[in-house]
Amino acid sequence: MIKYNMATTARRLVDQVLAVKPGELALLVTDSDRPASITEALAHALSGAGARLAVVHMPPHQMGGVDPLPQVGAAMAASDVVVLQTSFATVHTDTARAALKKGARILDMWGWREDMMVAGGALADYDEVARITRKLADILTKARRGRFTTPEGCDMAFSLEGRTCFPLIGVARQPGEFTAVPDGEAAMSPVEGTAEGVMVNPFSIERKDLGFVKEPIRLEVKGGKVASITGSPAAERFWRLLEEHGDLAKNVAEFAIGTNPACRARETMREAKKAWGTCHMAVGDSGSIGGKVVAPLHVDMIFDRPTVWADGQIVVKDGQITV
Repeated sequence: MIKYNMATTARRLVDQVLAVKPGELALLVTDSDRPASITEALAHALSGAGARLAVVHMPPHQMGGVDPLPQVGAAMAASDVVVLQTSFATVHTDTARAALKKGARILDMWGWREDMMVAGGALADYDEVARITRKLADILTKARRGRFTTPEGCDMAFSLEGRTCFPLIGVARQPGEFTAVPDGEAAMSPVEGTAEGVMVNPFSIERKDLGFVKEPIRLEVKGGKVASITGSPAAERFWRLLEEHGDLAKNVAEFAIGTNPACRARETMREAKKAWGTCHMAVGDSGSIGGKVVAPLHVDMIFDRPTVWADGQIVVKDGQITV
């Protein structure tokens, strides 16, 4: 078994990303599917920074956007700093939004493997990531319409009018801020009811039973919601998931562009959507990125080699950011 020296990255997350101060109340949330070695490294770094630390274990979820148990939520709301070392994202939940509203700083580390502590997106030049991400976010915030296509056959259009694009750049140092590392993403919520088109063959879907997708999948979107998913048994599973969670689960919730050149697109689901020049759309909950839909899930679909327009300007061409 390979043993990794995780201390350097753990300290970087605590000191640089979260700027933890002595005496702060820190909460580390994990689940049984995550490596205990990472939990231990993070716990040592948080304690070493002088934080008053509590560690909470919860059952693993199968996808993002699922609220944790209420006692976990209560602990999050009572904390100054929350580190979520869980299997899938928790920031797209009422629980996380309540903690942020009370001033918590949240670091979401969902899906981290041991090798991610020593390689990949966590080791990026985050000053450069921030520069590119902010520039993209400014352009998308000013845009009225967005569109993206892919060589696989995607062609999606949507309104961005009045929406803010958030530069997710790997720091959460002020009360009420959150980040998800490894970071590097310009993310926003399309206006509800405006997304139209088709999405074809995402190479990754952030759900445990889908992951890196090998089967053909075609999603048709009408009036801002997924109208059908066809093409394979994996497509049928995805459609059943949305059907089981109700109409709001079909909402086109997010559009985002990955801006981290150090992320390994096909090594981990966690790094895929942050990888340079990829784009992703999510269904379900949009409340944490400026949308108005509160849904019981948030599932990202990541696409390779997109071409992205903001109004008439091409900002990504065949997977290369052009701004």
